[in-house]
Amino acid sequence: MLISFHEVPGNPSPVAPPPALPLPAVLGVLALRPVLLAVSWLVLLLAVGAAALPGALLWQNVVIVAVDLVSIAVVVALLHRHGRRARDLIALRASDWWRAPLTFLIVMVGFVAASYVGNLVAYAGPPPADTEGGFTVPLWLGVWSLALMPLTIGVAEELVYRGIGQGELTRRWGRWAGWLVAAAFFGVQHFFLTPPDPQAWLARFVTTFLAGLLFGALYWWHRRLAPLIIAHVLLDVVGLGLPMLYVALAAGA
Repeated sequence: MLISFHEVPGNPSPVAPPPALPLPAVLGVLALRPVLLAVSWLVLLLAVGAAALPGALLWQNVVIVAVDLVSIAVVVALLHRHGRRARDLIALRASDWWRAPLTFLIVMVGFVAASYVGNLVAYAGPPPADTEGGFTVPLWLGVWSLALMPLTIGVAEELVYRGIGQGELTRRWGRWAGWLVAAAFFGVQHFFLTPPDPQAWLARFVTTFLAGLLFGALYWWHRRLAPLIIAHVLLDVVGLGLPMLYVALAAGA
């Protein structure tokens, strides 16, 4: 987010941008989610072994909600410490009820394209049919993945990667560096939501890095997080929650 002096209606004096956050704190916030997810990934790997890890990674759907809540709490505390508020980054407006659906359509098309590129880079075509198969989903986890997980992910990831990461790094390193670094952290996070396979890792990283660039470009457009959060939640409902619930219901049929 580009931050500059601006005029407030009815007040001719310029208003200074909010105080910058310390760079170590910004980088720490960006690293927090990958580190927490990496720890839980390693615990699962040690507990069940590499062969059973793809199915066990379903538990990351539970872990990630806890990681989301920790991330949100850290961001809110960091902003509060420096006299700022998360609500000012989010800045929900009435116009978001038409902005968010348009943003969601852009994100959905972009994510499909990013997935195609990621699979092309990693597999030179579609991934193997059984790459993510061979597991069952309990009904409670299907409901959890639809009703709760998209909401916490959408809020936490946009606050961390766009609001704090891209916004604060842009102030120090310039627009393009802030954009690329935030997207790279976003991509790295997804290593630890993926089975232990180099091609799967590469496909997931490329896909989510490109998706991070798209979210970052939309952040330039909106200059606030509310439309991105809503679009992100809808994307995860369609791409994660509904498929998980469908698998759970099919298993119980």
